[in-house]
Amino acid sequence: MITVLITSISGCIVDTDDGTLENSIVWINTPPAESGVIEKKIIQQVIPYAGMEYANITVSASRDNNKLCLHVAGVLANAMHTDLYDFSYNYHNKELTRVSYILEAIPEPVRGEAIGIAMQDEHIKNVLSTVGAYGNPSVKRILPETAEKFYEPKTLISVTWKDIPLSALVDVDTGQVVQVWNGD
Repeated sequence: MITVLITSISGCIVDTDDGTLENSIVWINTPPAESGVIEKKIIQQVIPYAGMEYANITVSASRDNNKLCLHVAGVLANAMHTDLYDFSYNYHNKELTRVSYILEAIPEPVRGEAIGIAMQDEHIKNVLSTVGAYGNPSVKRILPETAEKFYEPKTLISVTWKDIPLSALVDVDTGQVVQVWNGD
């Protein structure tokens, strides 16, 4: 009897959402005629932090001749910051190209860990103690295809102090700073 009850209750609370983000895309102003095709392509190219999903994605578009310039914002439900992407959509060949990104939607524990790792680096410690500025650095996620240019193709975290020209590229998985840039 208990087994039947548990089985019937669990059947009632199964999530029927198909898990796609296409239902979460909101267009600012009127969506273009090919919005459904574009949305599917956007979903394939936006990359939230590992293990996370965007709660919603907002898209604004402006036309430039045969191309559509798309500004996309991805919001995580539990993050204070937003991921921003710029895409270009070519109507002729129906191709979506990611032009740039700024990915700040990082869970707070990971953000804090990346800052901590960066501040343990000797060069970072020396520069920060010399200028007496610790401040609140910006923390951004770097995608594998960009990280490969500096280290290896994996997601890295960039920690940058805005008030001084200092930045660290952090591998949170290994707990190490893999590269430092200083404006000297």
